[in-house]
Amino acid sequence: MISAGFKETGPAGAELERQVLAHARRGHMRLIGPNCLGVMNPISGVNATFAAGMARRGNVTFISQSGALCTAVLDWSLREMVGFSAFVSIGSMLDVGWGDLISYFGDDPTPRASFSTWRLSAMPRAFLSAAREVALTKPIIVIKPGRTEGAAKAAASHTGSLTGSDDVLEAAFKRCGVLRVDTISDLFHMSEVLAKQPRPQGNRLTIITNAGGPGVLATDALLTSGGALAEVSKETMDELNKFLPAVWSHNNPIDVIGDASADLYAKTLEIAGRDPNSDGLLVILTPQAMTDATATAEKLKAFGHIEGKPVLASWMGGDEIAAGEAILNRADIPTFAYPDTAAMVFSSMWQYSENLRAFTKRRSPPPTPPTSNRAAPRPRS
Repeated sequence: MISAGFKETGPAGAELERQVLAHARRGHMRLIGPNCLGVMNPISGVNATFAAGMARRGNVTFISQSGALCTAVLDWSLREMVGFSAFVSIGSMLDVGWGDLISYFGDDPTPRASFSTWRLSAMPRAFLSAAREVALTKPIIVIKPGRTEGAAKAAASHTGSLTGSDDVLEAAFKRCGVLRVDTISDLFHMSEVLAKQPRPQGNRLTIITNAGGPGVLATDALLTSGGALAEVSKETMDELNKFLPAVWSHNNPIDVIGDASADLYAKTLEIAGRDPNSDGLLVILTPQAMTDATATAEKLKAFGHIEGKPVLASWMGGDEIAAGEAILNRADIPTFAYPDTAAMVFSSMWQYSENLRAFTKRRSPPPTPPTSNRAAPRPRS
């Protein structure tokens, strides 16, 4: 039900909602909305929305109270080659709510499906219960505004819903394994990386770059956001010394120098990806005179999926790097305009992995005490 003009307008609108729900109940019908964009299922080709186009097929489920944000995410996803298994705008949640949808899509067989939700209203117990079960197998990402009084009032005026205590929600998210992000760009980035790449097992990042400055910026962002630079092992150092120029950085970030060829980039990524000290890799390219951004992207496609280690890329520039950036996106290697953004996204991936591990540990049953082989003592007469 896409129409507006219900409880957000006052008592008369609330009465209209009551009548609508009564009719739906008599017909044993579930209702999404009102005040929503609609429902889209790119897997089956159903587009029951008033959005202009259909999303790409993929493995991210996007649930939002804001229909406008849905359309923005849809447009962004077509450029970034991010696919979705479902798009749902739920609006005022007269009937179907967060808990219903999280449980429903939790059973979605689509591999690596993740959830992104926006403008979460007062947190229902059903959401927390559903999220607690689903988060073990599929990441749930939430952006929840309303931290300030002004934002809370704005949310209420649009959907008629209050936003709830922020501190309570923050604690609840952590306890049920949900990743909370603060900005729309974070939501976009985390939706993309968790759909395309594995979660890191640690916080140590290896940075490969053809320019010193961007590598330093990425390092700053990494360290200030909770990440760490991976120490290059002796074995990896020996391998790199065999083919990199003598003036390479001999450290992490691995500066392969401005004239690095596509083959040199690819070989460096292959060797660095095998280093046991590294939990993830970030490849930075700046469009220098001897750099072929497109050919380098083609070569890196083969090394874009390393077991247990996410591979991110920052192809810096404009038109000159656009073709290479598109190649990486099609190969499921997330790209970022700026290397510091990529480094912070890696740290967020690591923090999410840590939260999920802590959540899993809390859910694990206590160990059973060992049984004794000794016979039970006889009772005294």
